[in-house]
Amino acid sequence: MERSSGRDWLDECCPRGCKYTSNYRGPMKGLFQKAFYFHFENLHYADHRRKTFLCFEVTRLQDNKFRKGMFINQVGPYRLHAELRFLSWFHDSWLCPYASYEVTWYMSWSPCEECMEELAAFLANHRNVTLTIYVARLYYYQEPTCGEGLQALLNEGASVNIMFFRDFLDCWRRFVYNGNEYFEPWPHLHQNSLKYFHILEELLE
Repeated sequence: MERSSGRDWLDECCPRGCKYTSNYRGPMKGLFQKAFYFHFENLHYADHRRKTFLCFEVTRLQDNKFRKGMFINQVGPYRLHAELRFLSWFHDSWLCPYASYEVTWYMSWSPCEECMEELAAFLANHRNVTLTIYVARLYYYQEPTCGEGLQALLNEGASVNIMFFRDFLDCWRRFVYNGNEYFEPWPHLHQNSLKYFHILEELLE
């Protein structure tokens, strides 16, 4: 799966040195059942699933103010990966140096090399933000840069986890227009999660 770069559009800089852009589209409220089942299925060969879905929750700890939503890759004229859309929105709408935040992501793909670099830089510059990431699939995990990028995120305090049934269920309940229907796991969900879990362990050794 190829994802074109969106870093060229990060033309603004926050006081702590992080790059972002005002040319982002705001978050969506959620996704439909069909999209969730297709894009979050944790297949090991999913080249035809080219979009990244990022479901997020943000809590400001001082007053427990809460926001959730979803980003996907932004196409022209200003291309942005879902991760960079979130960072730009967060810089623009929420981030304050005098508050502390807990951020949780549920992602269909783990971040690419470029996005991991931007995320690590963001976390290094904003120690008031903690980031927990749950991913359905690992993006280009055969490449050495994948493990290096994931390790860089951990070094900056992020937590990166493989989604198991409970995490898919949480995502279904919080972000999917589910009509009060129960999440029906696809075949081999647990086995695929275990495979990705062991791959992630090896990448972080």
